[in-house]
Amino acid sequence: MNIKKYSLLALFAVVVLAACDKREQNIAFPPGVTDNVVAIAEKESNLSIFVAAVKRTALDADLALLGNYTIFAPTDAAFNASGITAATVSSMPLDVLRAVLRNHIISGRILSTDLLPGPNAAYTSVQREILNSSFYNNASYLNGKKINKVNIRASNGVVHTIDGVLLPPLATLTGTLSANSNLTLLAAALTRAGLATTVNTTTTLLTVFAPTNAAFQAAGYADAAFIAGLSSADSIVLRNILLYHVVPSSSLTSSTLSSPFNRSGRAFGIDFTNATNLMTAQGTNVAIGVSGNSVTVKGTSNPTAAAVTTADILYFAGSASVRPGVLHVVDKVLLP
Repeated sequence: MNIKKYSLLALFAVVVLAACDKREQNIAFPPGVTDNVVAIAEKESNLSIFVAAVKRTALDADLALLGNYTIFAPTDAAFNASGITAATVSSMPLDVLRAVLRNHIISGRILSTDLLPGPNAAYTSVQREILNSSFYNNASYLNGKKINKVNIRASNGVVHTIDGVLLPPLATLTGTLSANSNLTLLAAALTRAGLATTVNTTTTLLTVFAPTNAAFQAAGYADAAFIAGLSSADSIVLRNILLYHVVPSSSLTSSTLSSPFNRSGRAFGIDFTNATNLMTAQGTNVAIGVSGNSVTVKGTSNPTAAAVTTADILYFAGSASVRPGVLHVVDKVLLP
């Protein structure tokens, strides 16, 4: 009786193990594919910086293991545009480089046809950061970066190439601004207007249009000392202007801003007067437009629209556990 019982248990275990074997389901091992995700990436001529970074951080050993991985590999052009070149890969701190790479990896195999169209459908990278997926104009985007070549199949997953580097958020909004030498006047303005603590601790998602230092100077704010010395009355005026650069209850990447459909109120539950206007924290709208491949934003009192010169900079919204906020650098101060 016991022998029969143990035989049945052994047979059950074999059946369960066979059912769990991904190779039998052609998931971990697609037919005819023997190279893992790193070996597959090595065969792509425009992924040399990605491959070099993976090998320097020893992630290639992890990514050779059985399992399923989806890799969004930045092209060499994307890495170079971000300031991460073949030369800097060899000198970057390993923990920083590893964090950047891990933010391009999702557990499980996700083909392009399986990517949620969004707007801003949330995926979690192995770095435990949120990646927002959107579909616009017959292309998929992650955090506003366009996915180019898709569905490069590997024995243990799939590789897609992407035209931008998905940098993880590193600081709060004011911390991110202060670390950028071109955005320090906005950080000073938020402090003088009494908004710094609010924007750094809120758990509400924000989209921020961040004027450059040159834009602030053109609007009459000469430098950080000038901003710090503003009278109480002038700081109230400044506060009103700053709130006009913030869209609450949303984290809108450039690909989402580019699509009137993706900006629909149904998608985010925020107040739009029409498909091209966004309601700001100040209480009135800014107008979003598209000029060529660039997004523009215009304040009511601006004679011309401001151009988004750098898009999709993520920052911690409230805390590291909250989905990130996003800021877009603009070349004008928006006037309500």
